[in-house]
Amino acid sequence: MADDHVQSSGRMQAYSDAIFSIVATIMILPVAHTEIPKDKNLREVIFYQLLPKILIYILSFFVVAISWSAHVWLFQIIRHADDVTTLLNLLIMMIITFLPFTFTLMGTFPEFVLAIVLFSVCIIVLGLVQALVVLHVFRNPQTMEESIRNSENMTAVRNALLLRVLVNAILCTFAAVFAPVTSVISYVFLVMILFSPNIAVQLSKLISKCSGGRFQMSQEVVRRGKSYEMEVNKERVECYSDGVFAIVATLIILDICEKDIPSRTALKYEYKNDLVAALDHDSSVFLAYFGTFATVGLLWYIHHSLYHHLQRTSRLMTMFNNFSLAMIGGMPLAFKLTSLYNDTDFYNNERVAIQLSCVIMFLASISQLAIFVTALFRPEQDLTDSVKVGGQSHYYLLVKLLVYPTVSIIIYIISLTSDVLSVESFHVAQLGTPVLFFILWLIAVKIQRNVQEVLNPEEHPPIQEGINNENQRLLTVPTDNIDC
Repeated sequence: MADDHVQSSGRMQAYSDAIFSIVATIMILPVAHTEIPKDKNLREVIFYQLLPKILIYILSFFVVAISWSAHVWLFQIIRHADDVTTLLNLLIMMIITFLPFTFTLMGTFPEFVLAIVLFSVCIIVLGLVQALVVLHVFRNPQTMEESIRNSENMTAVRNALLLRVLVNAILCTFAAVFAPVTSVISYVFLVMILFSPNIAVQLSKLISKCSGGRFQMSQEVVRRGKSYEMEVNKERVECYSDGVFAIVATLIILDICEKDIPSRTALKYEYKNDLVAALDHDSSVFLAYFGTFATVGLLWYIHHSLYHHLQRTSRLMTMFNNFSLAMIGGMPLAFKLTSLYNDTDFYNNERVAIQLSCVIMFLASISQLAIFVTALFRPEQDLTDSVKVGGQSHYYLLVKLLVYPTVSIIIYIISLTSDVLSVESFHVAQLGTPVLFFILWLIAVKIQRNVQEVLNPEEHPPIQEGINNENQRLLTVPTDNIDC
């Protein structure tokens, strides 16, 4: 009967990954939806109006990504989820979904004490609930992974896990305490969340020293959170990444549905019930959408190809992946700017919008390349045989990873040195990039066939010789076996 209340934790983890990816991505909305007058200098708008929000977005994305990493790390010890674990996980998800509100509030009013305290309280409660999960699981060993259940000192392992999930709560406690005094110190503690695994190691040493060894703590478990070589669940990384890509593509079309479909009043009085004219008024937006979607889709395709050839993913690879996803999350902002400053030479805003889009594309794609380069240092563990140096698909994958860094640099340089580049041509270039991938595929297939013919000539007889052999076979077949 007890087994009826214990299920596999797989579906719960997939549900959690979906929520984490949604929360991480929608935090770009306060940045992308900032009202930007077309008659203002875009460089000044980016520096004075958008930059603080962009920094808050990047901080928030990585805080959510670190919370997701902690969730992955925590649930690696859980094989089965009972009712209590499931309900505690739902409470964790409720706190995570509230984070965008606190981040938006903090991005809008960064100097206000209440904004800092609200965010800090969310992280504190999140850490406490995760600690409850650890305590509950260790009181019910039947839900744990067998390797953890059979460890020699479960108390030390439990204490190490508690420290790991409570580090962010400790940092945010200091941030909330110093908020009424000075916001600068509070933000220093919030930024320290990005280095929480390293801080956990130092705290474990301090606690062990102060307690004289009475407080047992598994240093191996604590260091696993710090080690950049620590393996992260590859399936969960893919699930989380796919969620970010899908949501980014969806946010772009939602903007069009919200802002670029005319109201009945506007259609009647401004366009004289001419729906074609009303849609044509915003026709550049649709070109921007298709170009941006093509970029997001191809970046997902490269990500899919890369992870198809990874045998495992380390914490360092996951850090590069999170940075790439953070930049891909900025694509709705690039879409808005390139559609807003269409056909305008005011302050060169059009070219600035293109340059910002190129920077986002470059950072997103170069981070994917960094994942592959990291894997090349340990190819026997991290890569399949075909993409190791000298493998059949090594150079093909490498070229695919280099396409967007190269394209974005070329377009950026053209925008700096020439006035001929327009938003329309930029989006046409985005739409033309899939053709480049198709050409690369044809070249790769041709090279592979040529290599196979050189290595195994007996399996690939010349075409004319094959035709002559077929004709000879037909001539020797008895006529009564030939079916007309």
